Parts: sequence; C-alpha cells; structure tokens
Amino acid sequence: MLPSLTTPKNLRNPNPTQSEFAAKLERVRALLEEQGADGLLIGKQPSFSWLSCGGEAHVPLTSDVAVARLLVTKDEVHAIASKIEMPRLLDETLKGLKVTPHEHDWHDPNGARDLFRKIANPKKILSDTGEWTTKAKPEWIAPLRWSFLPEEVKRYRDLGRDAEAAVNATCQTIEPGMSEFEIAGHLCATCWLLELTPVVVLIAVDERIRKYRHPLPTDKKLKDTAMVVLSARRKGQIVALTRLVRFDKVPPALRKRHRAVCAVDVAFQQGTQPDAKVKDVFKRGVKEYEDQGFGDEWHLHHQGGASGYMGREYLGSPKAKQIVQENQPFAWNPSIAGTKSEDTILATEKGIETVTASKNWPMLSVDWEGGKFKRPDILVL
Repeated sequence: MLPSLTTPKNLRNPNPTQSEFAAKLERVRALLEEQGADGLLIGKQPSFSWLSCGGEAHVPLTSDVAVARLLVTKDEVHAIASKIEMPRLLDETLKGLKVTPHEHDWHDPNGARDLFRKIANPKKILSDTGEWTTKAKPEWIAPLRWSFLPEEVKRYRDLGRDAEAAVNATCQTIEPGMSEFEIAGHLCATCWLLELTPVVVLIAVDERIRKYRHPLPTDKKLKDTAMVVLSARRKGQIVALTRLVRFDKVPPALRKRHRAVCAVDVAFQQGTQPDAKVKDVFKRGVKEYEDQGFGDEWHLHHQGGASGYMGREYLGSPKAKQIVQENQPFAWNPSIAGTKSEDTILATEKGIETVTASKNWPMLSVDWEGGKFKRPDILVL
C-alpha cells in the first residue's frame, strides 16, 4: 500500500524571482566579457534548468538535451523552440522571465538553426553543445551553476526533504518476499506522489548488495536485507541518498562494515567546506577507509562528488582540480561490500547542511576528529 504523502501546496511550482534570473545572467555575461564572445547558447537540460530558475525543457526522461534553446546575448535572452513546445514553455517553464520567443515548424529540420543564425553570428557564440558551428565550451558553462543562490538553496532543501520522505516511506513498506522490481515500483510511485522525478533507482537485496555497486532492480525476492538508492529531480535539481533495511538481527560483520562506511562518509562530508580542494577532501576519505581497515574498497566504486543540476557535476578523485564553492551541493557515496552510506549535503559558510537528513530513522553516532556525527543506521524491521 502506498503511503499518504503530498507536497505542501505553497511549495509547488514557485515562480522564479527576477533577482535570481538577473544574478544568473550576470554570471553568464561576465563569462562572455571574459572570453570576448557575443553570446551563450544553452541546449543541455542541466544548464537550461539552471538559467530558467527551475524550468525543465525535456520530453524523454532519457535525454540530457532540452527541447528548446536559450541564447543569452549582451542585452537579450532568446528562446528558440518548435511550435509544439513553445506554448508550454512560455506558459510554464519560462513564465515570469523576460525572454524573446522564436518559433519554428516542427517539420523543418533546419528551422531552429535558421532562427539562430538570424539572431547571432555562430562563430562568436559559446555553447554547451557545439551545434550550429558554435564554440563548444561546456567546461566553462557548468561552473556557473555550482554555487547556489538563496532561491536555489530553498528549492534544494524542499527537494531533499521530500526525497528522504519518499525513501523512508518506501523502506517502511518493504516486506520479505517482495521483488526488487516491486520495491522499485513503490519507490517510484511515492516519488511521483511528491512531485519528484526518479532519475536513478537502484535496488538490491541480500547477496546482490555485496556483489554489485550499481544494482539495477531485478525479479530477485527479498529474504533479509535490502538496499534502496534514489536520485530524485525536481525543477532541474537532483539529490541522492541510500538507505538499508534488515529483517533480522544485523550480523557482526555487517555491523562492522556499516559503521566503517559511515565513518568514511563523515570524513568526506566534514572535509567538504567552502574553499577546500576537492582532491584534499578525497584524500581524507581514502585515509579513513585505511584507518577503518578497508583500504582497497574505494577502488571498487566511485565515491561520489559534486551534485546539483546533474546527479554528479563531477566526481571526486585524487587528481580533481576543483575547489568547493559556498552553497555547492555534494553527494558522497562511499561503499564497502554489503553496505553504503549516502546523503546530499550543502557546503555552507556555517558548515555542511544535510538536505536529505533522515526523519524517524535509527542513527549511528560516529566519532571523528574530536566530534560526534550522526549517520543513518541500518533499519531493522
């Protein structure tokens, strides 16, 4: 039976503020001035959602390319889309934003390109796709969206709270004998009830938790242990979290591993402070793996990294060149065979904030560098 969960009406579809849009245009135009370009063409969904202050311009969930293009010049913002998409975009996705629309026939394969060329010289335009002979520089564009503005932080907190509620409620409904597909079905249905799009759903039971780090759901039925992993999207932003459920006493070996992986997670999270070098944060996590007696485990799975408008904007690694920005989201996901620890955090000037913090869930206390930190324990039902 699905839980009775809803998103409060005052949190649904908030209109973007002009101040948020203006601040983002300022970032874009600063890049244009720095690079001597006349404009920026955005065609990828993550940057489209970012610039449009939460708009989603996709049709297939599997596509990272938007169904429209946004062209920012030094004094205007243009929206280019087919006659199929433009009415919805103007009524919903771009509502409240000062943009100039340009429509083309859906059956004209060159319609969007021709409209674009009437507005701008492609040779002087940066883009995230490289289409229409523009200069592809996605690596310059992505950092524009990494440090969240106050309006984005609020939306992200709401998203994190609801994603945790979806996973929590799903875990409470799990029963032995359910297949991984059934568990995934409950999770996805609960997400849609909360106006969340489930973009990554990984479910593993029993020995599959130990064997696979990315377990797509199967028809295998639960005996005693389940792992539930969710990445959920709303208004372009994405959070991720993982929880474990057990229907028997937790074996000592699993208890040891889960406590160890939680300690590693704390090391990653607490190191994620504004202005920290990501490679240094990563090294702290690797050292904690070694201190816990599982020094080789980090080689068997990526450890997560920066989040936001992509599930992972980039992965943490020993050679990562990025610097943690203020109000930048991260989702670290350390794992040790049979267990995993994952939540989404914000790196704020006051320290980390867990946006997917557990509610009514057993917590494990971790001692680390003189402090005590809480991480989700294994839920025993």
